[in-house]
Amino acid sequence: MKIILFLSLLIWVIPGFGKVKIQKPRSQHVTAFAIIVDEMTLEKTGGAVEAYRDALEADGLSTYIVSGNWKNPDEVKAEIIKLNKRKPVLEGVVFIGDIPVALIRNAQHMTTAFKMNEDEFPFPESSVPSDRFYDDLHLTFDFICQDSVNTSHFYYKLREDSPQQLRPTFYSGRIKYPEARGGDKYEAIAKYLAKAVREKKRANLLDCFVSFTGSGYNSECLLAWMDERLALTENFPLAWKNSRTAKFLNFRMEDYMKYRLFDELQRDEMDVMLFHEHGAPDRQYICDGPAPAGLQGYMNYIKSSIYSFVKREIERKKGTPEEIMAYFTKEYALGSDFFKDFSMEKIAEQNSLERLKTGIVLEDLKELKTNPRFVMFDACYNGSFHEDGYIAGYYIFNDGNTVVTQGNSRNVLQDRWTIEMIGLLSQGVRVGQWNRLIATLEGHIIGDPTFHFTPFAPNTLGMDMVIHKNDREVWEKYLDSPYADVQSLALRMLVENDADKTMSPRLLTVFQSSSFNSVRMEALKLLSRYANEDFVEAIRLGLYDAYELIRRNAAIYAGKCGDPRLAEAVVDVLLNQPESQRVNYILQGALMLLPEKQGAGVYFAKEENTSQLMQQLNKDVADNVQTLAMLQDARSPQKKQISVIRYVRNYPRHANIDAYLSIIENASQAEEVRVNMAEALGWFNYSYRKNEIRQALENMLKRDQMPGKVKLEVEQTINRLK
Repeated sequence: MKIILFLSLLIWVIPGFGKVKIQKPRSQHVTAFAIIVDEMTLEKTGGAVEAYRDALEADGLSTYIVSGNWKNPDEVKAEIIKLNKRKPVLEGVVFIGDIPVALIRNAQHMTTAFKMNEDEFPFPESSVPSDRFYDDLHLTFDFICQDSVNTSHFYYKLREDSPQQLRPTFYSGRIKYPEARGGDKYEAIAKYLAKAVREKKRANLLDCFVSFTGSGYNSECLLAWMDERLALTENFPLAWKNSRTAKFLNFRMEDYMKYRLFDELQRDEMDVMLFHEHGAPDRQYICDGPAPAGLQGYMNYIKSSIYSFVKREIERKKGTPEEIMAYFTKEYALGSDFFKDFSMEKIAEQNSLERLKTGIVLEDLKELKTNPRFVMFDACYNGSFHEDGYIAGYYIFNDGNTVVTQGNSRNVLQDRWTIEMIGLLSQGVRVGQWNRLIATLEGHIIGDPTFHFTPFAPNTLGMDMVIHKNDREVWEKYLDSPYADVQSLALRMLVENDADKTMSPRLLTVFQSSSFNSVRMEALKLLSRYANEDFVEAIRLGLYDAYELIRRNAAIYAGKCGDPRLAEAVVDVLLNQPESQRVNYILQGALMLLPEKQGAGVYFAKEENTSQLMQQLNKDVADNVQTLAMLQDARSPQKKQISVIRYVRNYPRHANIDAYLSIIENASQAEEVRVNMAEALGWFNYSYRKNEIRQALENMLKRDQMPGKVKLEVEQTINRLK
């Protein structure tokens, strides 16, 4: 009787929306996982999905298969919510095949860099494709519309009364075939799933990685590139055996580094590849080509550049070819025969050949067998899974051993901490679980999110992150771990459970005392949540830290915090430590955000010479006075006001806050101006005046004299500043 009952449970099917079917797990484990697949993919992959399910269960996950003819994201999410209410607890999901894509609006503060005007640009361009719609159940959205061209795309607005910070409930991943690759997508998905199953059966320690930095990244600062080694020594302790198992490559090393990278990507022993580069959906930007050599080389380079400029101006129809050539001849005092070899077709051909040599493109990846089990793209757009052709997808759908990638569906900030807690992968933590910890709106796992390396020491970290996430005693014990990223994780979990707000002094102590670069960086990042006296002190100390990434992030926080007490340290580092190019670049911007007397004033007092920065600061001070006057004058052109206000999102001037608040409260200002100003104040979430802003906005709400749109935006900003 028991056997009959068990067999019936194995084939249990639940009706849901339309033809939704759910196959229950075949084995019982502490945590659960869900495979979300469309009916056609399930039917056409010939048992590959079921084989993948069996491998997941053998790996310790009670696994559901949820299939349906999915009409929209809400339909999919409804089934996920049901599963999340069951036992055992759901730790992750994967979307296989044609699963509807949610594109999110009104949530750019959850991205790292994406700030496109949603009122002026079309929905497909100004929305963020994001599976946070599915895996962060704390957030609430309003449906807007379905895309009329790409009917699998659906637009949603983050509600103003929703939580305004990302806290994914579980992790997720996408296994979506890039159809631009050609061939039978169902056959390709089945083949990929077989690879994922194969890799699960292998014992594989994370003991071999390559990190590459491309041209134009992080201001091409060699200190930024060099100091990554400090952290990765802590993150991947098993990899430091020889020169082949821990490599740091830079675009400067060869004229065309892509071919060197091809060699690295095809090494069978490769576990992890880290790309720090600029990107597009269909391209990894590796280098700019060889630097000119000798006088003739520079002359050829200049000629080629001018030819390209002329070609571009002709294409833009800025005049006839003869007129444009005449302009350049006069402007640069060129010889009469300078353009004798000019040919639009020849230039186009040369540029095309050069582009092929300076970047990794989809055509390259169609033939290449990549072997790193995990590839991270610290780049814009490489993870654009909503496109028919996207870089991250091409890496997993080849005959190599790459199982999972991480990429971004939109542009991203260069200075973000992309390798935060990546050492947890060495501990056997699943890739999806790691990505959940560092979640952004645009950052996604492409491939099997349950993939993990063999832990180099037995542990229950992955399970504790799900089952004991609220148990402070567990995480207090983990603080004694000898491994940097385990300590960092423990700090994060303790802060997540810090209802009494008592962790701040402990974090400052850790920041001051830890010998681990990664732990100090984590403490600084966590202190930013408190935005208090301890945070200000950590910023000040961080500007002098031995680890360049901490100095860089302290510089960023200095501008976003704006506390006048930081001025002395900002100016000191700016004047006396010029070797950190990226840090200094950020500090120049931060100096302009500090209150004038404490920021620019301190610089003027210490800098005797008339430097370029001093000239810029003087101009900036004068421009700010004029800008504020224009903003506060309700008669100013609305379009100009909004353009300036949007600039505030990137450059929060703390001394201007009173003026910004007055614009919101001024009933004579245009409604859209007030809405944009209220939204801009939401970017002051690290400001030393954050509480002052929130209190002022709450008082405005109490008076209840604002139009509906302004009121909604004010409410959202208050929620962002909490």
